[in-house]
Amino acid sequence: MSQTNELVDYYFKKKKSGMDFSEIRKELKGKGIGDNEVKEIIKAVDAKALVYAQTSGKMKPKDLRLIGYALMLVGGILTFAVYFKMLVMGKYVFAAYGPVIIGYILVVMARRQQNKQA
Repeated sequence: MSQTNELVDYYFKKKKSGMDFSEIRKELKGKGIGDNEVKEIIKAVDAKALVYAQTSGKMKPKDLRLIGYALMLVGGILTFAVYFKMLVMGKYVFAAYGPVIIGYILVVMARRQQNKQA
């Protein structure tokens, strides 16, 4: 069983680097592994690849929240500077509120993601 797990890990790494399942099947059959075991290894590699694909591209709620708070802080400083005329933005005064609003939206999104996971 540990040999099977080692093969699954090995071919999962190869799958991540771009190897096709047909090539994996050929290699496994070339090593003299039976058809049933080849199917099981392919299934396990595919399951592992699916889990990896689902979790690899998403940002974690903690990261989103930190980015949101940073944007809110920057937006607050900009708003403060515009309000006390330390920074003159002319007609584009509303641009100082943008980072605050976007930061708040990111914080809310992070909380919703965290509640879904719990």
